[in-house]
Amino acid sequence: MSNRAYKVFIVDDDPSSRLVSSFCFKSAEFEVVQLESGEACLAALDQVPDIVLLDIEMPGLDGVTTCKAIREAGLMSTQVIFVSVRNDLETRLRAYDAGGNDYIVKPVLPDELEPKVAVAKHVLEQQRELEERVEQASSIAFSAMSSAAELGTVLHFLQSSFASHSVAGLNAALADALNQYGVEYILELRAGGESVCFSGQGAATQLEKSILEHVRLMDRIFQFHDRMVINYPSITLLVHGLPIEDETRLGRMRDNLALLVEGADSRLKALSGQVLLSRQARGIGDAAIRLSAALEVIEQEQATLRLNALCVMDTFIAELERSFVHLGLSERQEALLSDMARKAAAQVGGVLSQGRTTTDHLHEVGQSLRHLHAEH
Repeated sequence: MSNRAYKVFIVDDDPSSRLVSSFCFKSAEFEVVQLESGEACLAALDQVPDIVLLDIEMPGLDGVTTCKAIREAGLMSTQVIFVSVRNDLETRLRAYDAGGNDYIVKPVLPDELEPKVAVAKHVLEQQRELEERVEQASSIAFSAMSSAAELGTVLHFLQSSFASHSVAGLNAALADALNQYGVEYILELRAGGESVCFSGQGAATQLEKSILEHVRLMDRIFQFHDRMVINYPSITLLVHGLPIEDETRLGRMRDNLALLVEGADSRLKALSGQVLLSRQARGIGDAAIRLSAALEVIEQEQATLRLNALCVMDTFIAELERSFVHLGLSERQEALLSDMARKAAAQVGGVLSQGRTTTDHLHEVGQSLRHLHAEH
């Protein structure tokens, strides 16, 4: 993985806002450039920023127009995080249509900005990793022209794998590559806590699955006669029919098959992450639904409790005042007792009303959960 610092543009016409935002980029892994306008940002694009923290409300070119120009300039991998005083859907949709990657509402707080920067870094790291893998594959291709066709199979698979959004799709890309090598195979793909076994003829048989269970415990790469096992955390591949009579071609095939499996393993890890995010999003949605249902029950119970309590206090005060004729109290004593009873009733009502504040806070939590689920 490259150790190159992340180039960060902070684009805002307010110097104090730029200064506050820059506090999140103090570590050596960031190289920060502060710019006061959209025009200045576009003029500096030759520096190729990795992350752009872009204010929307600026004189001259606003943030949305600036983002469109960034994308039109070919900087599609640059992570654009919009900053705005607005928190309405229309502004967010404009930011999305312009090619933005994230959105944060002013004032910018480190606790809110740092997680968004972490997400942007993760995306950039994946892009750098992909670029480095492509560079490595290209280097191999140029250094071994005699194996151009076999390396072409590897490169085609890597391209196809990143276009695959399911285990079945990745298996289809792997099957196409392995068939071009003319070998028989069985493999196990593991993603999202589940495993699926395939062979060159389709779904693996029970016997083939039992074989995979045993070879999964072998070394990373293990060859015996014309068979070879390749193990990675997310994939196990067993091939047979290797050209053991041609040592040179056999060596190339070992290397290329290892590259195929390593690329498949990387893609399976990404798919596992997507599955996890989907599960988390569903969990958030379910939690929001359960919270809303619980709040409805709580509010109904609180309303009934308030009503019953007030009725009890009213009945108590009425009975207390009716009992005065039998207690032989002075008018001043009766008035004092009535006043004390009414104050107590008011205090009870106040205590019961505090529950509304709690439910209001819980409603805000539920709304936040729904927004988070919608973002996924």
